[in-house]
Amino acid sequence: MRRFGPLALGVVELIALVMVADWVGFGWALLLLLGTSVLGVALLRIEGLRAWQELRAAAADGRFPQDEPESVEASSARMADTGARILSGVLLTFPGFVTDFIGLVLLIPPIRRGVGRRLAASAFRTFPGRRGAGMGGLGGRPGPGGADGPGVQHGVVIEGEVVDTDPPRDQR
Repeated sequence: MRRFGPLALGVVELIALVMVADWVGFGWALLLLLGTSVLGVALLRIEGLRAWQELRAAAADGRFPQDEPESVEASSARMADTGARILSGVLLTFPGFVTDFIGLVLLIPPIRRGVGRRLAASAFRTFPGRRGAGMGGLGGRPGPGGADGPGVQHGVVIEGEVVDTDPPRDQR
């Protein structure tokens, strides 16, 4: 079915365009499609800038979810909400009344939160990795060699110096 999904969506979108054009006129239908595409681009720009500013502010303050377990739920919900808004903007950007309708429905807060949670769960299943305690892990298991790769160990930190006893390469 995945093979014919885009084709089926195209056929459904074409049927919807013909129906809307018959109802309001072809020019108005094209104007509606253009308007929703502009709305989608504006939404993508706003959400992209907001996500970028939040990321920069968190990095500048040194705030990361694994450092603050009590804020993990709030940051996960905020990321899921942003992801649903971005999906809404992408759907509005595509030409077609069916994708526009789905994109507009995603802007309704209760629906956006539910879809955002499903998107986040899907992302955690798709990209499993190391998640600290309380980070909303959905069973992500580290691969061979641990989550950070082979040879990386966590635990006691021992302070010290590194003494290089090898001569520089140009003297060999």
